[in-house]
Formats: sequence, structure tokens, C-alpha cells
Amino acid sequence: MSIACSSGGKEGGDPIEPEEVKKVQIKGNREFPILAWIGVPPNVDVSAYNTMKDAGFSYDLMTFFGNADQLQVALDKMQGAGIKGIINIPELETDMEATINRFKHHPAVIGYTVYDEPRMGALQQVKEKMQRIQSYDPNRISYVNLLASGVAESYLGAPFTEYLETMTTELPLQMLSFSYYPIMLMDGKSELELDRNWYESLEAFSAKSKELNIPLWTLNLSSSHHHIDRTFPVPTLPHLRLQVYSNLAYGSQVLQYYTYWTPRDATGYQAPIKADGTKSIIYDRLRQVNKEVVNLSGIFVGAKKLDVWHTGTQLPLGTKALVLPEPFEVLQTTGDGAVVSLLENGKRRYLMVVNRSFTQSMSLTVKAKDNVKEVDKEAYLSTDGLGVQKQYTVEPGDMRLFSWETP
Repeated sequence: MSIACSSGGKEGGDPIEPEEVKKVQIKGNREFPILAWIGVPPNVDVSAYNTMKDAGFSYDLMTFFGNADQLQVALDKMQGAGIKGIINIPELETDMEATINRFKHHPAVIGYTVYDEPRMGALQQVKEKMQRIQSYDPNRISYVNLLASGVAESYLGAPFTEYLETMTTELPLQMLSFSYYPIMLMDGKSELELDRNWYESLEAFSAKSKELNIPLWTLNLSSSHHHIDRTFPVPTLPHLRLQVYSNLAYGSQVLQYYTYWTPRDATGYQAPIKADGTKSIIYDRLRQVNKEVVNLSGIFVGAKKLDVWHTGTQLPLGTKALVLPEPFEVLQTTGDGAVVSLLENGKRRYLMVVNRSFTQSMSLTVKAKDNVKEVDKEAYLSTDGLGVQKQYTVEPGDMRLFSWETP
């Protein structure tokens, strides 16, 4: 993280007037990593990867590749576009050692897909595969994505707490990822709702990643489809923001989207990229949110979650009420309430306040010591402190961010 200053001085090198106040921008050394589930398919032009990159993506969870030669062509295209991939081809099962040796030095490879959403019965299979992969390449990720709370015990194979403890104890994890898609329309209902178990899962996985000292990877739903007893809607800008900013509030270090490309043979499915490779309405929404995150890379890359609280008359399951942190004196919200996260990155601390509603704006009133300043979506610090009480309107799913230096 670094600090840059701009003054808005006149062009041509004219001297800065004494009354001009420099604006401070918080910059990072690298962009926040964003991953696409079901990314670009085989046998497409490099322009498809450029489109992915333009939407803010840095990683592609490669899907539907039939053989190593097909994968090689795609990786070379990805390298040219600045995208890296987590690979998955049949040869990883049939000839693992030779396949890993072929690809582990390719600049566009960051890992290998092992298993998505394993149940307890698959534990030994997943563990052995991860150990084999890591014996051939310990430097890249063995990707596993776990199930979350809210999934039936009969499906998990154990109570959730036991499932999470066993999986994270037995598996040689290098990162901790889980699935949750919280905005849904239940069959027979007429209004969208927020899954009551979502924040409970974020609490559990965030705490576990901190305990294990491995990064938290979180999923966001970017596609519309029906699943078992619910429909996931076409995501709006507030839907995407609520997922993304809540995940960042809990310390996520990689944002994942399910899905980027419309899966082959999928019916009633709408993703950011249609099956024919053209953009849907979701693409621009996704691009906008990702741009916001990338602009704030200096804040979120490497950020440590110190604590998370919630406001509102009804707190989500598994969460706790706000305990006002120093140096804040007032923090009040209206409506459904907010996620309030205390983050630390280098010599700076941040308080992030996320509107928990994806339909209604929220009024936010804050007062703190005057060294606390708002951070805008371009990562610039306000020139005014919060020594005087201020009121903000926070749009649905959106957030406000404040920062101060620590001694």
C-alpha cells in the first residue's frame, strides 16, 4: 500500500497556490484478484479473454477443456491478455504427474481444480488428490470449494460445525473457499429474500481462515437460474454490491463469480456472457462493481479483518451487535441495518459500513475524531475529518468507507 497526492494544480507546471489542499489517494502494489467460475470456453478468439480482463477479472476457473493440447492453446491466449487460470482437464486424473509437469511452469497457471462442494463421504478422496497434486507442485493452488451452513446435515454428512472442522483439519488447504448465493426467490413466494444463514457462514469461514492463517476466497452469484426450490434472479447492481462488499467486509482476499459464461446446454440460464459469446445486461453491472473493487485495491489487498458487527433491530443469525470502535463516537443506521467491519492494512485502519438491504437506501450518521476521513470509490481521502457529525445516504447494497492512521 502506498499514498499518492494530487493537488489539482494548473497545467504546465504552474506553482500550487498556498490555499490548495492536496488530495491523498491510497494505492496498492497489485490489483485485487477476481475469479470467474465457468470462464472462457475452449476454441475462442483471444478477444474473449480481453473482454474478461476488461471486466476486472484476473483469474479464470477453466471449465469444459477436453485435453492438454486444447488447454495449452487457451493458456497462451490468457497469458497475452493478462489472465491466469486454475486448470481442470481429464489428464489430471489419468496422468497427473506428466500433466502437472507440463503446465506448472506456464506463467498463466495458478492452480488445479480438485473438488467442488465435497461432502463428508468424499473427504479421503479429496485429501489424497490434494496431497498428490502438492507433491508434484507445492507452489500452486489445489482448489477446493466447500459447502456452507444452511445445507442440510443429511447432505453434508455431519452437522455443519463438524463438517467445517473436519474438512479444514484434514485437508491440506492453501486457501479457504465456500459457496453461498444469498439473494433468492423461493418457489411459491412473490418477493426476493436474503438467506438468513449467509452471514453465519461468513462468520464461520472468516474466523476459520484467520485461525489457519490462509486467505479467504468468497463466491458471488452473477447468473440467474433455478435450483431445486428457488430461483436466483438476474443480479442487479445492488445485488452484486451487497454480496461483494459484505464478502470484503469479512476479509475476503479473492472474489469469485458464479458464473461468467453461460454453461453449455444450460436452459433458463443468464450469465454475464451468453452462450454465443455476446454480453448480457449483467456484464456491464459486473464490470462496474469490479472496477470499484480494483480502484480500492490498496485498501483491500492484504487487509486483515479485526472485527465485524451488525446494526438493525433484527441481527442476522450468528452475528453480534455493534460495539462502537475507537475513534468513533456516533454510528447510527436506519432501515434493515448494516454490516460494520473494522479492517487493518499497514499503518491504516478502515471502518466499512455496508447497507444490508438490496432494495432500500440507508441513512448513516457518523461522528469520530477529526483524523478519521471518508475514502471515496477512487480511494481518495476526504480533506474533511469526521470531527463534526455527518450524515450520508448509502444506496442499496452499497457501502461507505472511513480511514485513519494508527500510531
